[in-house]
Amino acid sequence: MDIDKNSYKLYALRILPNGTSVIVKPEETILEALLRSGISVASVCGGKGICGKCAIRIVSGSLSEPTLQEKRWQKALGLDIRLACQANLLSDAVIELSETIETKNIKILTLGKKVQINLSPSTTRKSILLSKPSLEDQKADLERVLAELNTNTFDSLILEKISKVIWNSNFNVSAILFDDELLDVVPNSDNFSLYGVSFDIGTTTVVGYLYDLLTGELLSIKSSFNEQIKFGEDVISRIEYASRSYENLKNIQGAIISTINKIIKELAKETNVDTSKIYDVVCSGNTVMTAFLLGNNSFYSSRSPYIPPFTSQVKVKARDLKVEINPSGYVRTLPCVSAYIGGDVVADILVSELFKYEDPVALIDLGTNGEVVIKNLNEIFAASCAAGPALEGYSIRHGMRAMEGAIESVTISEDGNEVFFKTIGNRKPVGICGSGIVEALAWLRIRGIVNKSGKLLENSSRVKKENNELQFVLVDEKNSGTGKEIVITQEDIRKVQLAKAAVLSAFITLSKISKTKVEDVKKLFIAGAFGNYIDPFYAMIIGLLPEVQREKIVQIGNGSGMGASSLLLSKELWRESIEVAKKIKVVELNLVPSFRQEFINATFIPHKDEALFQRTLKSISSLREGEKNYDS
Repeated sequence: MDIDKNSYKLYALRILPNGTSVIVKPEETILEALLRSGISVASVCGGKGICGKCAIRIVSGSLSEPTLQEKRWQKALGLDIRLACQANLLSDAVIELSETIETKNIKILTLGKKVQINLSPSTTRKSILLSKPSLEDQKADLERVLAELNTNTFDSLILEKISKVIWNSNFNVSAILFDDELLDVVPNSDNFSLYGVSFDIGTTTVVGYLYDLLTGELLSIKSSFNEQIKFGEDVISRIEYASRSYENLKNIQGAIISTINKIIKELAKETNVDTSKIYDVVCSGNTVMTAFLLGNNSFYSSRSPYIPPFTSQVKVKARDLKVEINPSGYVRTLPCVSAYIGGDVVADILVSELFKYEDPVALIDLGTNGEVVIKNLNEIFAASCAAGPALEGYSIRHGMRAMEGAIESVTISEDGNEVFFKTIGNRKPVGICGSGIVEALAWLRIRGIVNKSGKLLENSSRVKKENNELQFVLVDEKNSGTGKEIVITQEDIRKVQLAKAAVLSAFITLSKISKTKVEDVKKLFIAGAFGNYIDPFYAMIIGLLPEVQREKIVQIGNGSGMGASSLLLSKELWRESIEVAKKIKVVELNLVPSFRQEFINATFIPHKDEALFQRTLKSISSLREGEKNYDS
């Protein structure tokens, strides 16, 4: 039946360039209508009109008056540009999307440091040959199996099939158990396999690992964007969206479950595995991602005093979450510590084995969110730092995700007038990702184009002024894949300074609280996607990482994914993870009186106190003389 738009006050919105049409309600923004219709539009700020990523060009139609945020963007982008998160339709309209979420050819970190474990998964298979019933032995089918297994617990779905399976199998069956709970009974077969999947649920990306639980063998790895991105690129934006209504919460939860199910299908297809033989899923993620997965909007995590909905390890039947494995199987989450120290940090600690060291050791997780952990003597201190999105390419003028065409490595000539770069996939550059931004700023500092305070200086032919703001041209129009210049602006540099200062000041503050001298740190573990791809040398040049000897730095890669995988395969490590989580002392940086000054000092490049970076500054001097002479 056709919808009478006039009766219901609905408007038709046609979207170019693909010609898709959606129906828009007058009370909803264009962004809300697009997301409701399954069209993924980039939005970093969660609908506040700050990031400009949801910019649309108006081809025809009448819209609400531009907001103050939109007017600011119109000055930079043109009067025909509106923000989808701010604008409402007043008539049928045609728009052209400026930026949609592209999910192909992204560079996602999947592997990392492996943990040595003894194979002991919680989900196991046990072959049993049951005694056959008789007039003398009239024990019921289920009770016969439970007695053989010496357990009393079972999944209720087994009641539907127990008799048929054991009688048709001539009482020779395999029992699938989760610890001492009977999950399933299947015909006994030498070819029967048992599988589990571990997940790293990041704010931006999700990685899944398929394992054979009988052998511990890793069979396949698949990754994808977290579909929640369409509701905001940071956790605060998503919390605000999820907290507006029950429907929004279900959208957030449904998005991550959809991502998980998609990855499970891809894993199963590549390995020819029957998903009904997957009985265990272990998920590692920050506290908010974990809450979303389990259906909690985490509202109070984002407001003082920042109380998470739960921190305990949780296990839920797969059927209750609509995760598409065997319905009797489990979805499990790691223990968390606080609102912003989650299961992913616990996983990092397990993978680094930081808790086993007697000497002082530290860990920095550089991802969409930043976490710092320092262990000294028997104490483990942890803090979350609001690094923001700049280090991963977001909120930067020409920043982008680590995907094909992104500049990932940069060098600047001695005279500051030539730029050499490498892109992902060796394509023409279309933007710059996090590792490229770090290297670009490092070389700008090395060549003296940026001073200690982060100010761009007009001493290179590539520095020019546009709209009264200085910018450094990385790529000119003719060498760019977009036909436009790719630049780093003064504002971009300030954003990177704030982001790197958050990490470094958190480390310095924790080191003082834990009475740890930087020079005494035996190992500095770097975890996370961004942390894996950056060169520690350049990270020290800008003061993102503390000055630690190169041989002490260990990049453990995807600690969250590797930790979840290890927990999937080891009951002993599960018990250890719970004990580790209990030992972590969370430091709220904003309550530390000295933190504000530490943060201000850390905004300098590399730091206001040059004594903290003596070797690094010596390296800068050497590079200015034309030689890279970094003393590891």
